[in-house]
Amino acid sequence: MGTLRIKRGTKTQLQSSPGYVPAEGELVYTTDSKEVFVGDGATTGGTPVSVSTQNLEDLGNVQALAAQNDQILVYNGTKWAATDNPAVDIRGNIYGDDSTLLVDAINGKIVAPVETTSVTATNLVGNLTGDVVGSLFADDSSSVIDSMAKVLTIAKITNIGNLQINATGGISLASGSNLTIGSVGDDNAFKNGQLLIKRSATSGVAVSVNTYHDSDNVADMKSVKHRGTVDAPASYQSGDRTMELVGQAYDGSSNRENVTLVFETTGAVSNNVAPGKATFKIRNPAGTNTEFAFQNDGGAVMPASGYVQFGSMTTTERNALTPANGMVIYNSSDNKFQGYENSSWVNLV
Repeated sequence: MGTLRIKRGTKTQLQSSPGYVPAEGELVYTTDSKEVFVGDGATTGGTPVSVSTQNLEDLGNVQALAAQNDQILVYNGTKWAATDNPAVDIRGNIYGDDSTLLVDAINGKIVAPVETTSVTATNLVGNLTGDVVGSLFADDSSSVIDSMAKVLTIAKITNIGNLQINATGGISLASGSNLTIGSVGDDNAFKNGQLLIKRSATSGVAVSVNTYHDSDNVADMKSVKHRGTVDAPASYQSGDRTMELVGQAYDGSSNRENVTLVFETTGAVSNNVAPGKATFKIRNPAGTNTEFAFQNDGGAVMPASGYVQFGSMTTTERNALTPANGMVIYNSSDNKFQGYENSSWVNLV
């Protein structure tokens, strides 16, 4: 059987100066790179027709018509074609120009900050800075943020250092719900809470409680005193303060106490109530308290150096009153203390 052998030599011999220009249709084989070239009678070294052992950067027989900068070659099943946005899978770690790891393929994580105008993902784990569009769910699939209804549906918010609500915002609580300030933290220790309202307006109301009910049995503001702990509350003791309202004035360096209203217990529970008293403590220039106490037996205790000033009115003003037995006034027309006794006004002295 005969053998057909074509011209052969190394690739360097074929293409390096002076090289060899194959005649049109002539085949040349390079013994070192194992390639076949066909001549056109003008091109030194000819044109490659075999890519069996070539690397990608040496593909001389792949042509992309009207190829543009930054396009890449993608095999579409029948041929290599230049493509702008190929639908391909990229597997492995991705690094930045400074060799910083951006995508950790081994652990399946994006480890670099993501700076973009939009992110679409099934799950995001970690910190997120920027705007979020859509609902938010907890690990148990319960709703945390309902984006359709524009409401926060989470049962509890913890570890918030500073919650701010702008002038047009508000907090709405469903019927039967509570806004609790102060609770047990993640370390199982109770954290004291404080509701701080800051205002700069010259008028208006800082705290307003509006009650809508057909009866008059709703307590608008309530303070309950417990001894013990949150988990194990214990009974109050006589003398415990159940509420204290304090008025203060800022003197340029500190808040100075002005007037205090104190509610306190005076004994054990009796007839399902906790007996008590209320005391007004008014600061005087000497730095001490001037106290007025209202006892649960109906008595009012005045300071030792205090006084009582009765209402002063003329006889005409007195006669315009709807009197009741026990009223006491000072009649400025007669210059007399007068009391309403047995359905008539009489001079007391």
